[in-house]
Amino acid sequence: MKNQILIIALFIGQLGFAQQDRHFSMFFANPVQSNPAAAGHFGGDIQLFTNFRTQWFTVTENPFRSFSASVDGKLLNQQLNNGFIGAGINFFNDISGDSRYAMNIISVPINYSIELNKTSYLSVGIQPGLHAQKLSGEQLYFDNQWDGGSFNTAISSNENTGAYSQSKFDLGAGIYFEAAPREGRKIQLGVSGFHLTRQPVNFLVASEKLYRNVTVFAKGEIGSSNSNVSFHPAIFSFFQGPNFEITAGNNFVYQLRPASKHTMYFDGTSIGFGLYYRSTDALIANMTFTTGSFSVGASYDLNISGLSVASKGVGAFEMFLKFSPSLGSNRFGAPRIH
Repeated sequence: MKNQILIIALFIGQLGFAQQDRHFSMFFANPVQSNPAAAGHFGGDIQLFTNFRTQWFTVTENPFRSFSASVDGKLLNQQLNNGFIGAGINFFNDISGDSRYAMNIISVPINYSIELNKTSYLSVGIQPGLHAQKLSGEQLYFDNQWDGGSFNTAISSNENTGAYSQSKFDLGAGIYFEAAPREGRKIQLGVSGFHLTRQPVNFLVASEKLYRNVTVFAKGEIGSSNSNVSFHPAIFSFFQGPNFEITAGNNFVYQLRPASKHTMYFDGTSIGFGLYYRSTDALIANMTFTTGSFSVGASYDLNISGLSVASKGVGAFEMFLKFSPSLGSNRFGAPRIH
């Protein structure tokens, strides 16, 4: 008879060497998801963001689904002479596998951003939050439920297949640097750590703790006033226990219509195409569209790992929506992040 520990190990993928944190292919679209010190660093005064990802839908009847939503903005930017306070709230939901293992994270990024000079800022932030997990074994089948032709759920599995849930305090922190020395040139750098409290992650014993996650993010913007094309290289990597992931690539952004600089009558409009590589896992193609304060993007992961035998190369589909309007009080004038 299978024991409950084995069930969790097989269907959650959160024990021992299987631990791996949430991730999105279009990480460049919203840095606050990977670094609390990035809250408030965008072209407007408030930012609303949401994205959705579905993965392995050719491998299993219950593909992995991830959803996130966030809002962040600047506080006291009129009262503080040398910076601002960035704050927001992030929500993340992930459902995976036949066990319908669910992870919900609610966190509150807050930082203090110091204006180093007219074109650069340094920010330090923390992120307290709640890390909740839930497991239901009602959809699982066991050897002793095989009746010779199919699995029969009317036969007792002799297992406790009820729902398990737990919630733990979670803590993250980060450092973020941003500079825009001139029009068409920008750089963003960030280092952050998550799960600093190393909370327990299994349901039946308290010995297995969540590995700490160290994340490194960098993004650039290379353009010129004489060209409608700009390059946006980016790299994202995280290290969590024995696991690591590195994703790197570039977006080519074409300006369809520039924003009017003096009258502010016309908003800028651009379209972008990107290609990225996630180490030992996938090639990622994306497309983004921005007009004024609104952006939308979609990406597709082409699986190239050993799992491609089962996935037939189909990795994941992802999309995001972002809205970051100016409310009339923004005095920073930072270029928008595409």
